Amino acid sequence: MTAPTKSWLPAFIICAVSWGSSFLFIHVALESFTPSEVALGRVIVGAIVLAVMLLVLRHRPRFSRRDLGAIALVALALSVVPFVLIPLAQQHITSILASLLNASTPLWTAFFVAVLIPHEKASRIQVVGLMIGALGIAVLLGAWNVEGFPALGAALMLAATACYGVGGTLSRILLNRISEGPVALSGAQMALSAVMLAPVALVSAPSGREPLEGNAVWALLALGVFGTSFAYALFYKVVRVVGATTAASVTYVVPVIATFLGIVVLKEELTWYEPVGAVIVLAGVWLAQRKPKVVVAPAAATASTA
Repeated sequence: MTAPTKSWLPAFIICAVSWGSSFLFIHVALESFTPSEVALGRVIVGAIVLAVMLLVLRHRPRFSRRDLGAIALVALALSVVPFVLIPLAQQHITSILASLLNASTPLWTAFFVAVLIPHEKASRIQVVGLMIGALGIAVLLGAWNVEGFPALGAALMLAATACYGVGGTLSRILLNRISEGPVALSGAQMALSAVMLAPVALVSAPSGREPLEGNAVWALLALGVFGTSFAYALFYKVVRVVGATTAASVTYVVPVIATFLGIVVLKEELTWYEPVGAVIVLAGVWLAQRKPKVVVAPAAATASTA
């Protein structure tokens, strides 16, 4: 039985808007905060929001030391490193380009799943998807424009998406045995990320700080509330109601929202090859996420091997 649209569509839309607006929030937050401070601020706010959600649910998570070690390793790849790299990248490229490059994350996930999980080798169609995605990234960046090529910003952003790919793969390997739900796992991930990011933010803090801009503070709070905590809980709700395939289609909506906000709010310019490259990347993502059909052996053949 198909779930009614109203049971999951509002949560899906909130997720897409929250993640799509994250690039706008990062851009504004950078007016007063360093990249590592943006990363620390968002995970602290995210951890607080998730802790409040656990209190409302009256759930007290229980993790072993081994569990916390696994979560910390996943957090390093999923939130510590990329949450610093993305603001660093946005100091050199527009929020639009950052969001379009971020759409390549499923390509990295498919690649690292094939490399790190032996029994999930990539099919031919998935390999083709990865190749098309790589071509799309080249078009997206305008690789032929040597003088205007945003090498540093693009490298930082692609490194962040590669970290997401590693983190997503590690979460499948290391977190499947942990019985806690997504809110508890996300809360632990954000709390451990804050512990790891605090020394980095402290060391990189400017010695003579100017007064904080109100817009930057509000943007950082919004980034933590919507883009780092609340959206994750809603995303898992969509997964439970209609499945991972429909939930994963948020990948196609996020860059559209980020591009709209970049043009309308930040007055950024969009080159012709950025949307063209994004379409090619998303086509590669669609192919890379396709699973090969499982062929069921005939009953006679099955019996002969018994």
